Amino acid sequence: MSAPVAQLDRALPSEGRGHRFESCRVRQLAFPKEMQEHRVKLFQRKSVAVRMLFVFIFMASFSITASATSSPTIASTSLCGDSYLQALAPNHITALSWQSRSALSRATDTQRKLPQLWDDPEVLLTSDADIILFGSGEGRVSDALDAQSIKLIWGEDFTAITTNAEAIKTALNLQSDITKSWTHRIQALRDNAANRRVTPKVLYLSRSGGSAGKNTFVDAAITAAGGVNVADNVGWFTPDPEHIISYEPDLIITSYFKNGYESVQSTAMRHKAVQRFIAKHPSVEIDGQLWPCAGPGLIDAAELISEAIDKLP
Repeated sequence: MSAPVAQLDRALPSEGRGHRFESCRVRQLAFPKEMQEHRVKLFQRKSVAVRMLFVFIFMASFSITASATSSPTIASTSLCGDSYLQALAPNHITALSWQSRSALSRATDTQRKLPQLWDDPEVLLTSDADIILFGSGEGRVSDALDAQSIKLIWGEDFTAITTNAEAIKTALNLQSDITKSWTHRIQALRDNAANRRVTPKVLYLSRSGGSAGKNTFVDAAITAAGGVNVADNVGWFTPDPEHIISYEPDLIITSYFKNGYESVQSTAMRHKAVQRFIAKHPSVEIDGQLWPCAGPGLIDAAELISEAIDKLP
């Protein structure tokens, strides 16, 4: 701003009061004009800054809205639902089931600190999740909730896993290819089984002495791994100890022995004859965390069974 005045000063003689006064008058006349120019420029800069601020706020709001739309949050009310969310959308979870801090949960240390949810109207109203994933047979009051609801279907095979997973992926707008990976792993199990020369007989025993016959997800895992279920029953059943020791399996699958719920019916853990029977046969322990239902962990369980079959003499 001082450049025009300085140039006038140098153009005028430097000696004498008259010349000094004239120089001062030039400055006085020039100053208001400069101030006006300064005000105009300052106003222009403020206008640009304000416009940029509004653009920034708009873009930020749009980004947040888009993010919320494309990345909704989800909560689970069942251990089965937990297993799906942990595999498919761990970063979208706001709450897990009431069993998420038990020994049967696959929740991480961080996930175990999340709020717990179960199928109770008052509890469900406390959730701020955009979507609530209900276990099979749950969600009777889901229509009264603001949140979108998904209800898992109970299945006894690998098809149910894909169906449930696709419903969750669609609701969360997930672009993950994890279900394709699951399909490839299942096919790899079947290919490996087809290359074996033998089909071993396999028996499943839970901590309580319960077993699984045909049309169960345990049977589906045994079949995918290349074995044949020695139990000819249909569905889930609990044989007597005498019935258990009458089987002639090549491999015994035990489950929930390490982290199952303690009960007076822990036949497989307490009955001496059953214990000796298990000890005399090759066996593999499948962690109960893997298959509380026909969820993603069922594939892991089938792979462990397949590895155990490969090690048979």
